Amino acid sequence: MSFEPGEQRFLKKPTFLFKGIFVLQGSPVLIQKVEGESIHVLYRDKEGFEHVIPGLKKEDLE
Repeated sequence: MSFEPGEQRFLKKPTFLFKGIFVLQGSPVLIQKVEGESIHVLYRDKEGFEHVIPGLKKEDLE
């Protein structure tokens, strides 16, 4: 499965805490950058604020 910047995917990773924000499993994310096995995504929280989450793996996304 290939991952390209600008693609929208969904998180498979269980809900986790990132810089004081709960990132919910099943949330849509936008791929920002792919660096080998590390994927940086853009996550929008419930209030509408955007956060770049670095270091996700391919198996964390569907």
